[in-house]
Amino acid sequence: MASSEDLSADQTYDVLICGAGLAGLTLARQLKLELPELSVAVIDRQSRPLPEAAHKVGESTNEMAGYYLGKVLGLEKYLVTRHLIKRGSLRFFFGDARGPFERRPEIGVRVSPPINTYQLDRGRLENDLRGMVVDMGVQLIEDSLVDDVELADGALPHTVRCRRRSNGESYSLSGRWVVDALGRRRFLQSRLGLMQSSDHCASASWWRIGSRIDVQDMGKGRRWQRRVEHRYLSTNHLMGRGYWVWLIPLSSGATSIGIVTDESIFPFRSYGTSYAQSLEWLSEHEPTLRRLLEGHEPLDFFGLKNFSYHARQIFSERRWSCIGDAGLFLDPLYSLGSDFIAIENTITTEMIRRDVAGELTEAAVKDFNRLVLDFLAPQGLAYFQGTYRAFGHAHIYAAKLAWDTGVYWAMLGPFFFQGIVRNPNPELFALLARYNELHMRVQRLLIDWAERVPKRITFSHADIARMRLHQLLYLELTARRTAEQFLITAKLNLERLEEIAQILFWQAVEEALPEHAPKNRERPPWVNAWRISLDPDRWEADELFKPSSAPRDLNLMRRTFAGVFGPMTLREKIEVELFYRLIVCRGKPISTVVHYLQRRLVMGKPAMWLRRMFVVDPPKRLST
Repeated sequence: MASSEDLSADQTYDVLICGAGLAGLTLARQLKLELPELSVAVIDRQSRPLPEAAHKVGESTNEMAGYYLGKVLGLEKYLVTRHLIKRGSLRFFFGDARGPFERRPEIGVRVSPPINTYQLDRGRLENDLRGMVVDMGVQLIEDSLVDDVELADGALPHTVRCRRRSNGESYSLSGRWVVDALGRRRFLQSRLGLMQSSDHCASASWWRIGSRIDVQDMGKGRRWQRRVEHRYLSTNHLMGRGYWVWLIPLSSGATSIGIVTDESIFPFRSYGTSYAQSLEWLSEHEPTLRRLLEGHEPLDFFGLKNFSYHARQIFSERRWSCIGDAGLFLDPLYSLGSDFIAIENTITTEMIRRDVAGELTEAAVKDFNRLVLDFLAPQGLAYFQGTYRAFGHAHIYAAKLAWDTGVYWAMLGPFFFQGIVRNPNPELFALLARYNELHMRVQRLLIDWAERVPKRITFSHADIARMRLHQLLYLELTARRTAEQFLITAKLNLERLEEIAQILFWQAVEEALPEHAPKNRERPPWVNAWRISLDPDRWEADELFKPSSAPRDLNLMRRTFAGVFGPMTLREKIEVELFYRLIVCRGKPISTVVHYLQRRLVMGKPAMWLRRMFVVDPPKRLST
C-alpha cells in the first residue's frame, strides 16, 4: 500500500490532487477508470483510519450524485452494502410546531422511487474510497499539509510544497495537473484572487447523535404511521419561515441533525455558537424534536456563519481546477454540493483527457467555466436566495418543490445523465439562459407571494409522485439520448414549465392581488411567463400580456396541483387521487412493476415515445 513514507523528493505525477475528501477521492477514482495510464497522487493532512462517522455536510444525495457514485464510478453494489438507500427521497413538514406533529402538513412521496439515491456515512465512505483508489494505483500521501502551490508557465510541471504533520519534514511534488480539493480553504482561488462572495446569507449548525432519531416517533396514531413508507430513511426537513432543520440517518447508526437559517431572520449568534444554544433554539421553534433529543449527547458540533460563496474561475487552461467546496458552495437544502462535485470532476476529467490527446483549447476551458459559473451555479443559487421567507407556507412550498424538482429533472439531471456536460455549446447556453430567466422569475414570484399572504393549511399530505409531468421527467432520467434528442426534449420540457409558471402566477394573483384576478379562473389570460411578477404597476412596461408563445390549454397541467391550493374537486379525486391510490397499493406491487418496466423499456434507450403517455407534445394550440 502506497504511503507518504515511500516518497522521494521532487517526484512527478500526471495529476496531483490536494485533498482526500469526497471530491478529491472520487476524482482520483474517475481518472483511473477513464484514463488508467495516468499517474495520480492524492495529498491529505489526515491519516487512516478516519473516524467511521465523520462530521461533514454532504450525507444526502439525489439523482445526479447517486448516478455519478453508483454508475459512473461503479460503486452501486458498495453503496447498497455499506450505506443506506434513501427511501422516500425528500420529506418536508410545516405548520404549528407546538401542536401535534401528526397534524402538520407533510410533503413527500408515499412510496420509494426506483432510482437509488443514498444517505452517505462520510467517514465510512472516505475510509473505503482511500483503500479503493490505492488498489487502483493511486499514490495516497497522508499526514501531509499543503503549504504552497507554484503554478508553472507553459508545459513545465507545477510544484506542490508539502510538510508532514507528524515530524515537520518538508518535501515537494511535481504534477502536470494540480487539482484543489482542499475544501473551504479555497487554496488556489485565494492565491489567485478568484474568491467571490454570495448574496445568499445563510448559516447553519449541525451535529450527530450516536443513535437513531426517527421522525416517525414524532407523530402519533395509526393513520400517521401508515400514511407513507420509509419516513426514517428519507431526508426529513422541519420547515418554518426563515429556517429548516434536517434529520438524516447514517449507516453507522448515528443521526445527523442540523439547523439552517436565513441570517437576516435568525442570526447565527442566536443558535449556532454551541450545542446547548441550538437545543434552546429548538425548544422555541421545533419543540417536538427537542423533546426527542432529551438525554442524548452529541458526538460532535459545528457551526458556520454565511456558508454560501461563489467563484470567478474554477478551471484553467494552465492545467488546474478547483472541485467540491474548493470551487463553490451554494446551500445544503437540495444536496446540490455532491451534484457539483459530479459536474466539476467530470469536467476536470474531460479537460485532462483532451490535454493528453493534445486537444485542450482555451476556448473549451472558457466554455466549461461559463457553463458552471454563469448558468448552473446561478440556477442552483436561485433555489435558495431569498426563498427561506416562503418556508413557512405549506401550499406555497408545495408549489415551489414541484417547480424546483421540475427544473432539476427537466434540464439539470438529463444534462448530466446524457453526458452533455462534457461538450457544452452555444445552443445549450441559449437554452440554459431561457431556463434560468424563467426559473428566477418564478422564484421571485414565490418569495413575493409568501410575503403577501397569510399561512394556511390546504392539505395534510402532498405527493409530487401524483403529478403526471413529474412522473414523466423522473422516468426519462434513465433514458439515453443523443445530444440532438436531449435538446428536443429539453425544449419541450421548457414549454411544460412555462405552463406551470402560468398556473402559479394566476394562483398567486388570486391570493395576493384578488382585485386583479381574472373573472374566468378556468381560462385566465395567457401571459408572458418570463415577465410574471406581483407588481401590477410593472405589468404594462414588462409587456406581461404580450407573450411570444401561443395560448395553450392548461387544464391537464392544472391537475398537477390537485389538492395543493385547496380541496380536491370530485373530478380530481377520481382522476388524480383515486387512480394514484389504486396503483400505489401501499407501494409494494407497483414499485416492483415500475422498476421492471423502467429497466426493460426506458433505461439505456432513447424512449422518445414515452412522452405521449404523460403530456401533450407538441402542445394543443388554442385560438387567441
